[in-house]
Parts: sequence; structure tokens; C-alpha cells
Amino acid sequence: MGAERSLSCVVLVASAGLLASCGGPGQRATQDTPTPNTGLNALATEGELKLASTINAEQGPITESERTDLIAQAVADLRAYQERNPSAGLSSLTGAAVPTDLTSILGETPAPEPVPALSPEAEPAQDVLAQADQAWAAAVPTPTPATQPQLALAEPEDPLAELASRMARLLREPPLGSERLSDAAALAAIESVKPGVLATIESPTNALGPKLSPADLHALIDARERLLANPTEANRTLLKSLAKIAPAGGVRVSRAVLCRRVEGFGRYEPLTTDTFVAGRPVRAIVYTELDGFVARAAKPGDPVQGGVPMGEQVSVELTQSLTLFHDVDGLQAWHKPAQRVVETTRAARRDFYLIHTIELPANLTIGKYRLKVTVADATSGASDEVTMPITIVASPVPKGSR
Repeated sequence: MGAERSLSCVVLVASAGLLASCGGPGQRATQDTPTPNTGLNALATEGELKLASTINAEQGPITESERTDLIAQAVADLRAYQERNPSAGLSSLTGAAVPTDLTSILGETPAPEPVPALSPEAEPAQDVLAQADQAWAAAVPTPTPATQPQLALAEPEDPLAELASRMARLLREPPLGSERLSDAAALAAIESVKPGVLATIESPTNALGPKLSPADLHALIDARERLLANPTEANRTLLKSLAKIAPAGGVRVSRAVLCRRVEGFGRYEPLTTDTFVAGRPVRAIVYTELDGFVARAAKPGDPVQGGVPMGEQVSVELTQSLTLFHDVDGLQAWHKPAQRVVETTRAARRDFYLIHTIELPANLTIGKYRLKVTVADATSGASDEVTMPITIVASPVPKGSR
């Protein structure tokens, strides 16, 4: 508190007239000047309470002694009131009924002695006050991850039903600015959790259907029917959506066998030996099974099916070459150039095999060879190769010696 005229002390004025302060040394109020009221005797006021000016501007600045006396008197009055009203809190000063008798508050006890004035040495230093202001103005530090409480994430009661509901909502209501979620992507997410659950989702005994809302159930059924109506497009869409995070590994020769006879995928009769006699041609069927091949839309010139719209057919286009090398020095002994193979179907194939009938020359010298099979995918540009051992001997191998 400074010693300026602007010091604000509350004066409560009754409608009947001005109620004087409890008094105290150093007061200089007159009958014509409102007396600063620092005590609690205002509680005895009857009638309407009003605020009045506490310091006469003509009196000039109050002295340090006057200021100290005012503070001391306020403290003493507050203690006296609390001693006589132990059950009354501070709220009684503002919200409770106002007592009508001054003696009920102060009694007949003599006024307490003023509190000694604070010496200049006891007042807070200016640098301490400045540091306090800086501390209050500083931003509250954000808790570090180590001290921040970890909130446990609530686990869904049924993860499958929660996932299915989310997929159904995305099918019905695409996020703002995003394309509609593909049927294949939505259903694949659900099937990855519980394979086969969508096939009988309408059944009352299904593990998922009865837990979904009618809107979610219908959205998933409609997506399933659209996928079944055009599986080729669904597969293409799913592969496209996964291409950026899981690019296709490309075509791969998963099996290569020299055979005597081939009837279909996985149906072949392999040769019983890879050793042949010099001076005789080596006849065999090279059978290869492939993975990772890519289907493309059928186009004119492909062996399409008659009566089926072009847009409903897809083609796989591959090439295969065969090369025989000496095992010791790697010199080429025989070669069959790449041959183009195109196969068109109404739906993308999940299995694929190639067969090539070969006849190695009879003039191959005695020794060990490697037959290399190279397959290239014309659609993706990927390729793969494997080798198979072949041995040429001077005379037939006696039975039972192997």
C-alpha cells in the first residue's frame, strides 16, 4: 500500500447518517470529512449500505503512521469479531444478516493496542517482488512423458464387431475429401480377423451378423454381393490399394521338374532320373509352376472366350526360355529362345503352370550340366529363374547302383 490519496478504504454509510470508525491514533478525520472505516462496526449499521469516499482529496496524502494505524485497527476488529462469533465465517461479512447492535460485536472490552508499524527493513525487497511477478507470469510447464499419467485404453468388448461396424460406416459414408472404401478392402479386413464369417453373415447363428445394426449388416451384405459379381475387379482393386505398402514380389518359379507326362496343374509324372547316356537325344517335358504373376485386362489378339464380353476377361502374359550350361565352365551347350504364352480367363487365375517339350542334342559331351529355366512376366516386367541338374554318362547306369 502506498501513501497516496488513492488508498481505498471502505466506508459504509447508513441512511440515518455517517457511522464513525472505532478510532485509533493518528486519525485526522473531522465532522466534515468522512472517516476511513477499517473496522467491523459497519455490521451494526441499519438501513441501506452504501459505499462512500474514504479520503478527502483536500486533506493531502496520509502519513506512514496513519496508514499503519488503519491496518492495525482492521486486524484488531477482525479478531474481536471472530472471538465473539466463533461459528461465523467470512461469508457472514457479505451474505449474512447484519447485526443491529454494535455492542454485540465489540462488547465492553477496551480497544486493543495498535500493532506496531512495520520497519522499512521488514518490508519485502523490490527484487523479491519482481521475481514473484516473473514466477506468476511464467507458463506452466508441460508434463514430460515420464511424468504424465498413462491412461489405459479401453479394449472393445468385441473387436470383430467393432471392426465390422467401422468398415460398414466407411462403405456408407466416405470421409470428407476421400474416395469410397473399396468393397474388397473393407471385407478383407473383416475376413482377416475371422475367415469365412462373411459367407453366412445373414444367419442368426453367425458370430458377427446378430451383433451389427441393420444398417451395418446390409452395408456388408451389399459389399459382399458386389464383390462376388465382379471378383476380378475386386482383386485388382485390393492389389492396387496394397501396392504402395506391399509391392508385389513379382513372378516366381515355385517348382520346376523334368517330366515324362503332364495332365494339368499339379498332375504330372516326373522322370525317374536326371542322368542320360551320351550319343542319344534327351527327350523330356519341362514342367514349371508359377507364383506372383499379374493379370491384365484382356485386349484384342488375346485368346479370349467367344460370347463373353471383353471387359469380363483378363489375361496373363509370360515368356519362358531354356538354356543348358556346362556345370564346370558355364559354357552354353544348348538354348531354346523365349516363347510367349498368353492365357485368358473370366477371372484372375490363382494357379499357373507352363510346359515345354525339349529334346537335347545327342552330341552332348560327357559331364555335368545345368538346365536354366527363365520366366518373365510381360505385365509386371518381373522375372525369375531356376536350374535343374542333368548328367551325361558314357554308358547306362547299372540298376541298383544309384
